[in-house]
Amino acid sequence: MAGYDSIPKLPGGGPFISAVSSDYFATVGTKVVRGRAFLPTEGKGTERVVLVNETMARTLWPQQDALTKCMRLGLDTMPCARVVGIVEDARRYNLREEPAMQYYIPLGQEEGLGFGGSVLMIRPRPTPREFAPIAERSIYEAGAIVDRVQTWPIRERIDPLLRPWKLGATVFTLGGLLALLVAALGLYSVMSYSVAQRTREMGVRIALGARSQTIVSMIVRQGVLLAAMGVAAGILVAILAGSRLQALLFNTSPRDVTIIGTAALVLITSAAAASFWPALRAGRTDPMRALKTD
Repeated sequence: MAGYDSIPKLPGGGPFISAVSSDYFATVGTKVVRGRAFLPTEGKGTERVVLVNETMARTLWPQQDALTKCMRLGLDTMPCARVVGIVEDARRYNLREEPAMQYYIPLGQEEGLGFGGSVLMIRPRPTPREFAPIAERSIYEAGAIVDRVQTWPIRERIDPLLRPWKLGATVFTLGGLLALLVAALGLYSVMSYSVAQRTREMGVRIALGARSQTIVSMIVRQGVLLAAMGVAAGILVAILAGSRLQALLFNTSPRDVTIIGTAALVLITSAAAASFWPALRAGRTDPMRALKTD
C-alpha cells in the first residue's frame, strides 16, 4: 500500500477481504457512508476498485480523505486498486467484536488472492423458510458446479447471539419498572403523610384566600423538587460508574445524553403523578374542619 511498509495491527485482526457483487451492500443492509458501491459493470477485466470500511479508512488515512487512494492487493506488481467508497463497519462473527479493518473488491477480481468457498446472500419476498427450496433448486438448475447447497435464514444464525442480550434487556426492564413503581409508591406515601400532617396549614391557607390550584401546585412542586434531587444524585452516580457498566450495554454509551435525559424525564413525570393525588386532597381541604383538628 502506498506510503506504508506494513499495515497497522488492530485488536480485531485483519485486514479481511471479501469479493462481492454490486448489490451486496443493499442486500445485507450495509450502508455506503461515502463514495459509491460497486457498479454492475465492474468485475473481471475492468479497472481495479475497492471499498474499505470506516475503521480501515480511519486507520490508514487519518486526517485524510480515503477516496481515490491507492491499494495494491496481492503482489507489488499488481495494478493499483482505487478506493471508490467507504462502508460502515460490519461484524463478522459476533455481535461484539474489536475494531477490524475490512475491504471489499468486485466479484471477478479475486483471482490470485486465495479465496475459498462462496456464499450467496438473498433477500427474499416470501419468508426465508418458503424461499429456501426455491433457491436450492434454482442454483442446481443454473448448472452451478457445486457439491452441496445448504441454505438457512440468517436470522437463525443471529438469534442465538441476540438471546442473552434480549434476556438481559428484559430483566433490566422489569427491574427498572419495579423500581419505578416502588419509588412512585414511596413518594406518594411521603407526600400523603406530609399533607396529612399539614392539614391545619392547608386550612389556614385556604381560609386566607389561597385557591385550590395554588395548593395543588405547591404540593406537586415540592414532590417534583424532592424527586429532582434524587435524579440529580442518580445521574452523578451513573456518570461516575459508567465505565463499569459498559460491559452490560450493547452498542450504547453509559453516558448517552438522550437515554439519561429520557430516564430523568420519566422519573420526574412519575414523581409529579405520585404527588398529584395527595396535592389534590390538600386542595380540597375544608377550612372549618381543618381548623378544628388538633
